[in-house]
Amino acid sequence: MGIKERKAREKSQRTNDILEAARQIFERKGFLNTPLQDVAKEAEISVGLIYRYFLSKEDIFASLALKGAEQYDKRLETLIKKAKSAKNRSQVTDSLVEVAESFFAFYGLYGEYFDMLLYSYKGMKEVQIQATTLTRLMSVTLSSLDRLKTFVQDSPFFKAKDEDEALRTVFLLWGLLLGCHKLFDSSGRGHLFAFQKDTFIRQIIEQIFSGVAASTSDLKDSAHFRSKTSKPTASQDFL
Repeated sequence: MGIKERKAREKSQRTNDILEAARQIFERKGFLNTPLQDVAKEAEISVGLIYRYFLSKEDIFASLALKGAEQYDKRLETLIKKAKSAKNRSQVTDSLVEVAESFFAFYGLYGEYFDMLLYSYKGMKEVQIQATTLTRLMSVTLSSLDRLKTFVQDSPFFKAKDEDEALRTVFLLWGLLLGCHKLFDSSGRGHLFAFQKDTFIRQIIEQIFSGVAASTSDLKDSAHFRSKTSKPTASQDFL
């Protein structure tokens, strides 16, 4: 291994070490309650050395959020593949609940990052984050939204007639999940509801799905149309 390759490997290892130390202390104390000095202490390095790898504490958190978003996007891909094989509305609801649970797991760890970014957009806080990290995070987020949009548009169980309607449905679901997370968040930013979270989320998903789902007649029309244009398959037997 040459000097250049060795230095690149050492830089990657140091970056991962800092991120892992930050992840552990952020989980214990919360992002807003953790000064950069605590991250340096956890990683057993100096604050000055951290600045050789990251622009700020927010930059570290953005990198962690990116890792989390990438994991969520992969999980979402798996869940949507499962949802595509659904044969009735109940199975679609089950899949949407799994999507919601995965979202909660992701946002529970990294929600403070998005809160912080919102303050930045409103001009309430200046945030220093590497442009490449923000670009990659935006790309992964758009990928997740696009997966959901394509599923909603293609699934016979939703009444979205075109891409715009499908996208509005996705934003409705996304806004719902964000709001519910705030209600049940126990980190100090929410936790205002007395309902049992899992039951409440499922009931909300079912209520929303009732509004955006295709009607029985729509499903019959869709099945009739496909029976004329393609050979019957097992996935069409959903009634």
